[in-house]
Amino acid sequence: MKYFDNAATTFPKPDLVLDSMNNYSRFGAVNAGRGAYKASRESSEMIKETRNMLISLIDAKEQAEVVFTPSVTIALNEVICGFKWTKDSVAYVSPFEHNSVLRPLYLMREKYGISIIELPLTSDLAIDLDETEKCFIQNHPDFVAITAVSNVTGYILPVQQIFKMAKRYDAFTLLDGSQAIGLLKMRFSQLNADVLTFAGHKTLYGPFGIGGFFIRHRAEELVDTVLSGGTGTQSTSLLMPQNAPDKYECGSKDTVAICGLHASLNWLKKNDTLKNEEEKTKYLFSKLTEVPNIVIYSAPDMSCQAGIVSINIQGFLCGELAAILDNEYDIAVRAGHHCAALVHKHLKNDEYKGTVRISLGFFNSFEDIDCLVAALKSANKKMLQNIDRELLRGLC
Repeated sequence: MKYFDNAATTFPKPDLVLDSMNNYSRFGAVNAGRGAYKASRESSEMIKETRNMLISLIDAKEQAEVVFTPSVTIALNEVICGFKWTKDSVAYVSPFEHNSVLRPLYLMREKYGISIIELPLTSDLAIDLDETEKCFIQNHPDFVAITAVSNVTGYILPVQQIFKMAKRYDAFTLLDGSQAIGLLKMRFSQLNADVLTFAGHKTLYGPFGIGGFFIRHRAEELVDTVLSGGTGTQSTSLLMPQNAPDKYECGSKDTVAICGLHASLNWLKKNDTLKNEEEKTKYLFSKLTEVPNIVIYSAPDMSCQAGIVSINIQGFLCGELAAILDNEYDIAVRAGHHCAALVHKHLKNDEYKGTVRISLGFFNSFEDIDCLVAALKSANKKMLQNIDRELLRGLC
């Protein structure tokens, strides 16, 4: 299989991650923070070490706490649903947001009657910073949620500038780093973010089952507890602890997944995933332009382009093209709307029922890209009347 669905989850995982998880599952997977015995203490120490490694990764020492959750979706729900909303609250989102941000916000709109405003775009589908500033002046922001990288087009958003403007109004700023942490070089002090979320199984090259968020010191005063239960600390109290990370962490932690993340963070120290992805992204774009009848949905220019791009080929629904790539060439891509509800009205891809998303990872080769482009050219040559479209729709 030629795998191009790394925006969903990076695959395969580094051998170090798989070996570490296997060894830990066999010999160390006990409940951390719940026992006085050696194995439990070692699990607690491994979790503490992983937190410190994450803090070092974004240079957030003495600035933020790391909170672990079972996924980045749960992390986003904890932050959004825990924010102190009122009916007069105004939340801004970019058109590139994932439903993990949008659906909790719209749930808050149903519950509290908050206003949700979409940030404006320029004609080349970049965030219009001048118009954004005007929006903020007209309707002062209380909450601004931005993704670092679009999971549809690979656009790297101008997060620092947007959040800097938002902070003039003391807005709470939430950065979804699912497609960026471990790939882009980030310094927490420069982001102007109150919370930065991460997904262990994406650009961190860890496993499923572990995500979380960085929360700026004192920002926890603005985010209430949403989930409660056992923490292994203050067990005689019927209320959750009030300091991060315990304030947001309940239940037994997935120590095997955290062990995998610990290993992936060590692997990232030795591998420049950003340089690797930049080289392959440039090569992919140079080859895609050779495909006749192709429509490309990407960032405004290569200076803000990550290794994610969406395409369509005229004459095919996106699901049909993805089915051909899968069934005839064993090439894995993602077809549809990619859990990003807002951006597709700007991409104007209704006739294709979404897009075919190609997302690169560290383990893709230049030969993989050549195979993909050759398959696209071959599919493009097929006479549409000779394609069993009912069969294709069944395969979709």
